[in-house]
Amino acid sequence: MAEILGGIVDKARASITSGVDLLLVVAGAGASSAIAEVVKSWLPEQTATIADETLVIAVGFLLFYFGDRIHPKLVPFGFGMFISGVGAWSSAWIAGLITMLKKGGATA
Repeated sequence: MAEILGGIVDKARASITSGVDLLLVVAGAGASSAIAEVVKSWLPEQTATIADETLVIAVGFLLFYFGDRIHPKLVPFGFGMFISGVGAWSSAWIAGLITMLKKGGATA
């Protein structure tokens, strides 16, 4: 498992080598919900039960990990999508942990 995660971390490090790559990461993060809508429009039956966050994680990871086979600039774009999807997926339970730090305690 550590080798797999190490490979992903190494690929993430290598994916941002210029200012353009950083802009593509930001663009990928910003485009993630729109791309989920496009995928769902083309594959409505196959994606009907898949949450948008999960779909963004899957598409983003595929672009991040295999996008260089199509074009090298798809890698940072996919990385941005992947991070956006993981952030959206984890936001519910992370937000609960962070709000516990509020002055006066958490309110639900």
